[in-house]
Amino acid sequence: MKHYTFFASLLLMLCMGSSATFAQILSSSEIPSDEERLTESTRLEKKRQEMEDTYQKSMRACYQRFDVVGCQLKARDKRLEVLVVLRKEENKFNALERQIKAFESIQRTAEKTSDAQQQDAANQREEAQQAAKDRLERTEQKKQDYEGQGKNRPNYDAKQREAAEHRADTEKRLQERTNAPADPLPSPVRVK
Repeated sequence: MKHYTFFASLLLMLCMGSSATFAQILSSSEIPSDEERLTESTRLEKKRQEMEDTYQKSMRACYQRFDVVGCQLKARDKRLEVLVVLRKEENKFNALERQIKAFESIQRTAEKTSDAQQQDAANQREEAQQAAKDRLERTEQKKQDYEGQGKNRPNYDAKQREAAEHRADTEKRLQERTNAPADPLPSPVRVK
């Protein structure tokens, strides 16, 4: 009986064109269990089958009457009246089923998305941690290089002094040369 009241209240909201979303409807009342939904589906199928059986009996009974066509028309009208009510119930139930399935699908998608987002976040964290390690290693290497440059300064200064002395010696040797510069070469002769 509990699921009938849920279906009735939900169907009433749907029929009245309530602006409440399905999530709000579901949060305001509990979702029927699979068993309750199966029971409601079975009830509707049973009701449809009873309506069809009643219609077939009525049609067979009409052949026993004098006014067969009039009786058949009444049986069809009665069937259509019952069918309209039954279709409304089925449509409401099917709309509820579609909404529940859509809601479940959205939840599954959200769960998958959240799993994917968590995986992406974990990957980004790992990449950021690796990048931080790389930066730290580069910084340490630069520190070691700078410290090494300070330690090599005496060697550098010694090499600079040696180079300056070598330049001075070379210039001095060039100036000490006593050889006079060579005579210039004759101009080329032109033959006419």
